[in-house]
Amino acid sequence: MPLTEQAQRALVLLTRRADNTGDLFTLDRVDRAKDEIIRLNSSSPAPFQLRSAMAHASAVLHERRKLVPSMRLSEVEPQDEPETEEMAFAAVDTYHWLQTTPSLAEPQRALLQNLAAGLEPDALASRRGIPLPRMREQISRARKLARTAYASEVVAA
Repeated sequence: MPLTEQAQRALVLLTRRADNTGDLFTLDRVDRAKDEIIRLNSSSPAPFQLRSAMAHASAVLHERRKLVPSMRLSEVEPQDEPETEEMAFAAVDTYHWLQTTPSLAEPQRALLQNLAAGLEPDALASRRGIPLPRMREQISRARKLARTAYASEVVAA
């Protein structure tokens, strides 16, 4: 069955809307709305079809975002990227080394493990009841010691 004149007009309006935006969410909405207009092939006025299809597309896309949350690229860690599987293994190996190395004293080991687990310096400082600058100093010293120990124990081996 050929498209009604009103459905064709609604598709033209959607195409113009897509041409005037660079927003990916709007482009996804327009694409989904076009599919709905073609599927329904209604004789309702084009502006009504446009509003209805865009509202329905927004609802569907919002539900999709709830199911699969998006992340900013700046938040993606190298070990989370699918093509860097080797880096994930390296992180596991490094974490295992951190647990077993005799070169670190227990307070330094605990500090580095907390950092590896994602705790922030300010949270660690408040946990230990010390000023943030002092915590940063302890972190710096523990990291320096760990780098030296890792280089002598793992890299040199």
